[in-house]
Order: sequence, then C-alpha cells, then structure tokens
Amino acid sequence: MTLTVLEIRETDCDSIARLVDEQLARAPGFFSRMPVLLSLPAGLPDLKRVTEILKAADLSVVGVLDAGKAAAEAAREAGLGLMSSPGRNAKMPEDKTPEDKPAEKKPERNEQPARAAGDTDSSAKSPTRLVTKPVRSGQQIYARGGDLVIATSVSEGAEVLADGHIHVYGALRGRALAGASGDTEARIFCRRFEPDLVAIAGCYKVAEAMDEGVLSKTVQVRLDNDNLMIELQE
Repeated sequence: MTLTVLEIRETDCDSIARLVDEQLARAPGFFSRMPVLLSLPAGLPDLKRVTEILKAADLSVVGVLDAGKAAAEAAREAGLGLMSSPGRNAKMPEDKTPEDKPAEKKPERNEQPARAAGDTDSSAKSPTRLVTKPVRSGQQIYARGGDLVIATSVSEGAEVLADGHIHVYGALRGRALAGASGDTEARIFCRRFEPDLVAIAGCYKVAEAMDEGVLSKTVQVRLDNDNLMIELQE
C-alpha cells in the first residue's frame, strides 16, 4: 500500500498550521481525506496538536515514520502507529542507541506487487516494469525498486509510481510520481504532457501551477535543488 509521507520541519505548531494551509491552498481538495505518515527530521512537535491540525485540514494521520525513542513514545500517547521504511535506506534517528537497532533479519523473498492487466513480468531480467496496455482511470501502477515504462497512455484519474524513472510513450494524464522512495535523481519522460500532478522524491507540482507552454508537449521532469523543473524535449 502506498502512503503519502508528510515531513514536519517545524516544532512550533502555529507555524505547522500555517505551512499546512499554504500547501493545501496550492491544490484545493486534492489531498482531501488523504492518509499520511509523519516524518520528523527536524525535531519533535506536540503530536497531539499536529494530529488535530491535520484533521482540521481534512487529512488522516496514520502514524509516524522511522521514529526515535522520544517520537515513538509521543506517537503512542497521541494514538498514532509506528512504521519503518527500510526500502528508503533511512538513517537511524539521532536519539536511537545501538541497543534500539532491530535484530538482523534473514533475507526475505522478493514479493512483487499485484500486476494490472497488460503488465509484462520482466522482474527476472531487470528492475524495469513494462506496461503495454493503457493505464485506465482508477488504476495504480507501481514499479518497486526500478523504472516504469508505459508503452501507451495514462488516463485521467490513474496514478503511476516508480522508485526510479517514469517513461510514458503516449499521453500522461492523471498523476505520475517518480523517485517514490526518495531518489532525487529520478526523472519523468513523457511524449504528451497533460497530468493532474507530477512529483519527484516528494516534491510535486499540480496542473494549475504548470506553465501552459509545456502542456501537450514532449517534456522531461527533473528535480533541481528541491525545484521541480519541466523542460521541453525535441
């Protein structure tokens, strides 16, 4: 299951409330009732208050990601779950001691997510996931650990995600999220650019914020110092 991670880079709850309002104002209604995980890279705010702020903004807080001791205790008091993200190669939080490190696990079987109709199983040969049929509205396609290549088009209301690059050889509508596990070098390549949202490593841009000059054109999307760049391609 894919969940959105919300990074809290402030400890002052009033500042958090203001920043949340500013973010949501950029895409009214887009994040309505969305379940989110909290990431706390810059300190520990009052999680009960943060949960109330996000609930008032129509977001549902599921839990805290990669929590240290203090954050884990605060999450329990706030009634939130705890989740870890080994796939993102997250660093051990500073307030964790060596004794807190989980015991080493034996290698697990590599379980691929369920495939949509039209996917080609190429996982035995490479991490690239190939989709040969149109991605319909309501479908979600995720290339875990590699690139996603879509030979046709992505319909409005569909969502495509990849830990690496995304290549769409037809029209890209709906949402496309590359670098889903945090790879800032990931890119999106598209023959016909008409999306609702594009994102790389959590930095996103919605249709209303896109330059009309790139719409319906061949583009690449990349990240440059936390700025999402949409560039025309010949």
